[in-house]
Amino acid sequence: MLQREDQERRQVLRRLDDILETLEQLNLHDKTELTDSAAERLVMLGIKSPHSIPIPQLIEKVWAMQQPFLTTIVVERRRRRRRKMDPQFSGGAGLA
Repeated sequence: MLQREDQERRQVLRRLDDILETLEQLNLHDKTELTDSAAERLVMLGIKSPHSIPIPQLIEKVWAMQQPFLTTIVVERRRRRRRKMDPQFSGGAGLA
């Protein structure tokens, strides 16, 4: 069951990533017109009238759609070992 959910999550991410790549390429090449195939894919994702939305805003919308599907990796910080200090040298004695 979990494997199937993970597989579906990956498929959705793949579709979003593909359209995001297309939009980024259009933007990179200073295109202002959205291709019909890209517009059709955006409509399938739930974005209405994509031809009337500037490409940078479409990138932001798709990116926002992608966020809930991304996994967050929490890195546990390891506790550093404290060195045992010689009491003779602690307390700042001898520092001038």
